[in-house]
Formats: sequence, structure tokens, C-alpha cells
Amino acid sequence: MDTPPDRPADESRPDSPKTPDTPDDGASGDRHVPYLPPRPSADAVPPKPPIKRGWWLAAAGVVVLALVVFLLVPLLTAPQDAGPGEALESGPPVSRNAEPGVDGIVAREVPPVQVHPGDCLTDFDSVGEPSTVVECNRDHEAQLVGRKLWPTGRAFPADMQADAERFCATIELASAGDAQVIVEISHPAEGTWAEGDRRVDCLAVAHEGTLDASLVTEPVFEDWTDHEDG
Repeated sequence: MDTPPDRPADESRPDSPKTPDTPDDGASGDRHVPYLPPRPSADAVPPKPPIKRGWWLAAAGVVVLALVVFLLVPLLTAPQDAGPGEALESGPPVSRNAEPGVDGIVAREVPPVQVHPGDCLTDFDSVGEPSTVVECNRDHEAQLVGRKLWPTGRAFPADMQADAERFCATIELASAGDAQVIVEISHPAEGTWAEGDRRVDCLAVAHEGTLDASLVTEPVFEDWTDHEDG
């Protein structure tokens, strides 16, 4: 049985430590919206020339072609679901600036799965939307203060939300000055869990005012992906 780094020895299970449930801030665990490609415009299809001769050969060819398209296209275009334990697709890695300029911008349009624990975020709309990573001494609206990756082989927990809230409640935040900070929680839904999603994120969000410093000395990160229940 593995134990996560820098955690007390008596916390031998990924759902420890047990702390009182925190209020539900209304965060949703269903973060993945299916993409539907746009329907092609009618004028994009060239008109078919009239069939003058050999109409029966042409008709037979159309039928054969339709059958080929009907059978092969779904196989070639169907999205491949991630198997158990595989991470959900997040697109190509977003490039990060190791030496931000005067604007303090590290990376733009960063999807939630590519945000690192401790990252400070601006252009922030919600826990499920891309945002801009900036240096924490610049004005920002949110910070990823904690992340927990659940065991790959575990079944979806019936009390997923309560377990996520207990984890986020253990993270101590520094003073936010005049900003009113609420910790919003992003956790897997049963459907995304079946696709390999094991990520719980704790985001400290300033609902009033702005932040200009990190709220944690060290962000909390627990990786239990290889943990096996005894």
C-alpha cells in the first residue's frame, strides 16, 4: 500500500483525514460538455449533374457508395473513450512563459486539467473553463490551492462530493486582505469517472475584490492514482 508524499503516517487511505463536511458552494462535478461539429451549409454541396445515360449503373454506384460511407465513416470518426485510469483529453499542452514580461502572464487559455497546483488565475469564469495563469504578485481572481488524484482502480465513490469537500477543507489559506474568498470544488461525476477522470481541484476564488499574493505557502497535492485498497 502506497502513502502520498509529505502526509502523516496514519493517513493510510485516500479518503483520510476525516474532517467535518463543509457547506456545498454549489460547485458542479460535471465539467465535460460534448462537442458537436457544425452542420455544413447547403450551398457547400455542389449540385449533381443530371443522369442522361446508364442511369441504372449510376444508381447502383450510389447505393454501393452509400453503404461504404454508412459502414466506414462511423468507425473512422467515432471518438475513442479513455479506458479506466486514463486521463481525459485536454488538448495539446499550453506553452508556459518561464520568464513572464511586465504583464506577468505565464500562459493564456489554460484548460483546468493543465492548471498546476499553486497557479494564480485571471480571466477566470468558472472551475470548468480555461483561464490565464499569471504570477501571483499580479492581480488575479482565483488560485488552485489543492489537487487530489483518486485511485485509478477504485469504483466511483457514492459520497464523492462529501469526500472532495473534506479534502479541500484541510487546506489552510493565508489572509486575502479585503477580498472575500470562497473555495470552489471541482470533482468527477460518475460519467467522467468511467472515462478515467480522477481529479479533485480546490480553487480559492475572490468573489469580491482581487488577490495580489499567493494564498498558500505550498499548494496541497495528493496523487493516489497507484493506490490499491487493502
